[in-house]
Amino acid sequence: MMPTGGSSTVLVERRKLLDQLDDLLMQSARGRGAIAAVSGSTAMGKTTVLNALAERATAAGSTVLGVVSSPHERDVPYSALAQLFHAIDARSVPPVAQGDSLAVAQHTYQIIADLAARRPLLITVDDIQHTDTASLSCLRYVAQRLNRLPLALVFTRGVSVEEQPPRILHDLLYRTSVRRFHLGPLSRAGVRELAPSPPADRFIAEIHTLSGGNPLLAQALIEEHRLRAAPESSAGAAPSEGDGTAPLPEGGVAIGPVFQQAVLAYLHRIGPRAVLLARCVALLDEAATPLLLSRLSGIDTELLKRYLRLLTGIGVLNGARLRHAGVRQAVLGEMPHGEATDLRYRAARLLYDSGAPPQAVAAQLLGVGPLYEDWVLDVLREAACQALDEGDVHRGIRCLELARECCVDEGQRLAVKSQYACGQWQLRPADSAPHFLALKGPIVEGKLTGDDALWAAEGMLFHLGFDEALVAVDHLNDGDEEMATALHGTRMLMASEVPGVLDRLSRPLPDTAAPATSHSELRARHALALVMERGADEYAIALAEQVFQSSQNAVTSQLSSLPKALLALCYADRLDAAAKWHDHLAGDAGRHDAPAWRAQIACVGALVSLRRGRLADAVHQAEAAYARLSGPRWNVSSALALAILVEAHTAMGDHQAAAGYLAPEPPPELFLTRAGLHYLYARGRHHLATGNTYLALSDFQGCGSLMRRWNVDTPSVAPWRLGEAEAWLRLGDRERAARLVEKQLARPDTGLARSRGMALHGLALVQPTAQQPPVLRDAFRLLESSGARYEAAAVLADLSRAYQQLGDKRARPTARRAWRLAKSCQAEPLCQELLPTSTPRSIGTRGGSGSGESDRTDQGGFGGLSESERRVAMLAAQGYANREIADRLFITVSTVEQHLTRVYRKMGIRNREQLLQGAHAVSYESA
Repeated sequence: MMPTGGSSTVLVERRKLLDQLDDLLMQSARGRGAIAAVSGSTAMGKTTVLNALAERATAAGSTVLGVVSSPHERDVPYSALAQLFHAIDARSVPPVAQGDSLAVAQHTYQIIADLAARRPLLITVDDIQHTDTASLSCLRYVAQRLNRLPLALVFTRGVSVEEQPPRILHDLLYRTSVRRFHLGPLSRAGVRELAPSPPADRFIAEIHTLSGGNPLLAQALIEEHRLRAAPESSAGAAPSEGDGTAPLPEGGVAIGPVFQQAVLAYLHRIGPRAVLLARCVALLDEAATPLLLSRLSGIDTELLKRYLRLLTGIGVLNGARLRHAGVRQAVLGEMPHGEATDLRYRAARLLYDSGAPPQAVAAQLLGVGPLYEDWVLDVLREAACQALDEGDVHRGIRCLELARECCVDEGQRLAVKSQYACGQWQLRPADSAPHFLALKGPIVEGKLTGDDALWAAEGMLFHLGFDEALVAVDHLNDGDEEMATALHGTRMLMASEVPGVLDRLSRPLPDTAAPATSHSELRARHALALVMERGADEYAIALAEQVFQSSQNAVTSQLSSLPKALLALCYADRLDAAAKWHDHLAGDAGRHDAPAWRAQIACVGALVSLRRGRLADAVHQAEAAYARLSGPRWNVSSALALAILVEAHTAMGDHQAAAGYLAPEPPPELFLTRAGLHYLYARGRHHLATGNTYLALSDFQGCGSLMRRWNVDTPSVAPWRLGEAEAWLRLGDRERAARLVEKQLARPDTGLARSRGMALHGLALVQPTAQQPPVLRDAFRLLESSGARYEAAAVLADLSRAYQQLGDKRARPTARRAWRLAKSCQAEPLCQELLPTSTPRSIGTRGGSGSGESDRTDQGGFGGLSESERRVAMLAAQGYANREIADRLFITVSTVEQHLTRVYRKMGIRNREQLLQGAHAVSYESA
């Protein structure tokens, strides 16, 4: 066996081939000539193997002559032969100028035979497919007489996509005596050997997948990863053994400039058509097909398919697409501007003519610039509409900005301006009002009509610009069926968002059933309007669920419909279903570049969280929504977020934060909206909690008056009767409170579990104590089943109080359960009410400040105790054992004993009996 010097840089998979070639060298050294041909795609390592073989032969004492063929010298006669004899005395060079090919071949053979007679000879030809025909003729002449010489001929041959190899090359390579080998992509083991240090299996698998086993690309990825990891190493770290590179970290594989440049260099090595094809593939991206690529590049279909197979086999393409987005950007970035513009225009026209989706065509037009051809404007507008529907707002706006430059008359410019206003609403909803208001004049003048005018009017409604919106809507003609359906959609929007505006229209809008084929936005509006009018209407719930189901299909989804469908489920007291869909949408929000949509989802999610008793979550979500939605003008969505913040902060006991949100004066237009109902109810809860009972009463009554007037009197929107009843209880008018609760219970609310549970709670509070427990237990079951934890905790608190007053032993465990539930909601006022030191309250004062009540815990000798000592003392005075006190207050038994020791010392007593005597003046009503 020959020495292996120099082969250490060759991969194991290639060394196996070298070992086989060694056998040929040994055979030739014994006087029996041998020929080998190594084939494979570009950059598969053929040259590396050839060079390593030459090193081995040189080390073994052989003479080595090498030729590197080039496509640029293919048509130069004897150019390869000139390389072969470059190192030989010029007098030995064959007389090529005489033009006698046979004489040249004979002379060449004689020189080679003389060299081989001295010592074994190896002749290598790299990329023999590029060798000129004259030189090939000489090599064939030598090969035919090889068995008499200690000579080895080893050729490498790349894949030829375009040229048919000359007959003489076929005769040379396919002789029966030729040993043929093929170099394919590396296996994972081969990739592992490229790494400078033992890497993780996951790293190797990722390198192999990304490179397709191509050695050049795999090496580039490893170098990319090494460079990325280098800054993480300390400046003074010693280099690793071997080649001095740092060990590869256990991270993901980077696709960066090193890899991208390797791919570009690789494409240029294949040839200009490979580069052109890659550029066409990069331009068409997902729209690429072999037929389109052939038309765009001008490459014959069959030849193009061969190129696709080649580039796929070496890891650059995956079918008709580039495997890596970073490479696509590199290919596009390398294109000269003029060529890129021309290719993009031709690609756009080809896609349009072939019926491609508007967004695929628009992707090309965006790189071309303004065009004034009839088809361009419609494509850009349709692509923008689809992008906005699917949540790709920035792309939609880019399409509209280009469309604006492509307009040729005022009508086109106004239509684009309307659509652009919708795009700006989705991008910056709080600042979009001027875009819509500027379109009122063109609508009134009849220059802007149809859907474009309706979009503008609905934008005005969002920003409470009701006068402008009404004028715009009144000027729209519903003569054709399509426009009648669109106006029906606007009516549904008004009924669900701004019901107080409906009766101000100069003419009624169409109020027909939505067609079964209507889009998801209309179905969502219809569902929300029905729920507000009828409560848990089964048809409305089915419509909302249908909207969510259709949203799973990216082709037909309209993101704007989802917040409305979510609200419909929330108002139908389907809180679990609403929470499930909200979590799904929130988890998916990162895929969409739609700030307004994400804010609206967060806002409705906050309402769902509030009603499920997740008060901190409600505050977090509503704050995020309010930050995005609030601006110089009030709007329906920011007002809803504000109302949720007020109600949630009130339930959590942060009255200062709630008052801060209520400080700005709301515009009168707010109280024509559904959000205004939430605002009034939330403000009423805040007034009630802070002792402003008459102000609370006014808010609840105002809320009820609007809901009755608009025919949306469902407690699932705002339970104003229960709020008003609580206020009357505070004022001592139990009879009036009872009438309000009974009216609420008399209304049909089938399916509204949360709302009915709250109504039963109110009913219990206006009844004598002895009649309260069974009603409260029914209320708790309904609230618990609907997921309304905060209201369920409030019911348990009143149930424990009723048990306490009735002397029922269930008072303590019920109070403990209520405290834990209230604590999980972070409802601090309710938690404090359940503690033994809390001030006694009248029924119905939950969440209030307790103004007007005397703090009797300072009486009876307990005034000198700390708050924690007072709690322990109160429970001990009621007969609780130390273990029960520890469980009740969530502290250790040892802490209870320490508190009692200090209580006895401060009060000057020695035991519990004396403690009971000291507590005789304390009124204790909590569990």
